[in-house]
Amino acid sequence: MDLSARLPGVASSLADHASFLAQWGLFRGIAAVDPLRDRSADPVRDGPRGARDESVSRFGRDESLWVFGARGGAAFADNAKYLFLHVAAEHPDVRPVWLSKDPGVVRDLQAAGFEAYHRCSPRGLLLTLRAGVVFLTQGHRDLAMPATAGAFTVLLWHGVPLKRVSWDAGFRDLPAPVRAAHAEMAGRFDLLTVPGAGVADAFASGLRIDRDRMVLAGYPRNDALFASIPREEVGVDAAALDRIRALAADQRLVFYLPTFREWTDASPADRLDVGRLDAFLAERDAALVVKTHPRDTVALPDGLSNVVRLSEATDVYPFLRHADALVTDYSSVYFDYLLRDRPLVFYAYDVDEYRARRGFYFDYESVAPGPVARTFDELLAALDRALDPAADPDADRRTAVRARLLGGDPAAVGATESPDSDAQSVEGDATANGGSATDSAPRAPRSAAVTRLVRRRLARRTGGSR
Repeated sequence: MDLSARLPGVASSLADHASFLAQWGLFRGIAAVDPLRDRSADPVRDGPRGARDESVSRFGRDESLWVFGARGGAAFADNAKYLFLHVAAEHPDVRPVWLSKDPGVVRDLQAAGFEAYHRCSPRGLLLTLRAGVVFLTQGHRDLAMPATAGAFTVLLWHGVPLKRVSWDAGFRDLPAPVRAAHAEMAGRFDLLTVPGAGVADAFASGLRIDRDRMVLAGYPRNDALFASIPREEVGVDAAALDRIRALAADQRLVFYLPTFREWTDASPADRLDVGRLDAFLAERDAALVVKTHPRDTVALPDGLSNVVRLSEATDVYPFLRHADALVTDYSSVYFDYLLRDRPLVFYAYDVDEYRARRGFYFDYESVAPGPVARTFDELLAALDRALDPAADPDADRRTAVRARLLGGDPAAVGATESPDSDAQSVEGDATANGGSATDSAPRAPRSAAVTRLVRRRLARRTGGSR
């Protein structure tokens, strides 16, 4: 690639670094004065759900005001979405507010009756400055980063780190001042939710978050794998979801959800012979649903009857509970789908290159509980095996991987502990259990667990009892 082709990317990276450092400087300034702010409760209430009126309340943080953001502020999605919906439905004593930089996200949420604002609007900034708790999925820039200084900060994260992340990946190549800023910000997270003790070491290495700041709570987004969540349709293509429901009623569905490869413009879906695949699926009364990573895309030819596409930006979890099997490669979505205890197929046509370029925290083959296909013909053979209703040869392997890595998931251990019992920490007494959640499991055991643990940790920090 010549220099002229690289210049736009270099300029974008430099601008991003400058923006991050500027926000970090403002964050530090606000953090320095935050201890002087009055955190006492204000009796004046006339906002939504009994919320305080910012125009008259004192300029302190309010433990009952919880602010949420996701994907750099660009979407209503992921763990933050499902925790937000749970809190809005089940906790009238908490004021949940969603902040986004996308006006469409704000409009959709407001139209559904939720409180939502642009994250950099005067109201959005003031609410972030007033919030007692902020919830993030990618990092501090899911919200207006400087305004989060001093809030109890919960990182929900967005997947189990099979592939190396952050400090074990791209952070190593950042300029020294940016690395220093990221290192300090890693210490600003008060809590990290971890779906199982078996992945704690990977999180500690990749995110540089101490194990005493981790809690076993599961991922709220996985509640949607077992039952519909009230208002989950916000931000979802309703017509597409209706189509998937209709397909699932008539035939078996396989989802293909590949990860993103930042070093190439080629899409993983380009490695599918969709014509052959369409005919193969038709013979087996099955359909394939393709959804790429949000940073990727795929174009399917016309005339396919058994291969359908979902928008890369869609929230896949309301769809995924209709899947009879999942095909992926290195995407953390397969750890979520393990909780469904249904067949998994791995289309890892470039595993050697991926291992060399990105690297894994675990031996890939040992934590891939299903056939690993390196060629398209091997993929068809693996699909034939996964779609055989009379056999499930990988059930024991799924149980073993689930117990090894996700034994602390609330659905796996029953999520029946008393609300008054001590919070599970990564070093706590969660019992590893190979069992999977079922459709009869509590509707939102993970969201409830996160809410409970946040309140306990918040009470410890403030010396109160909530």
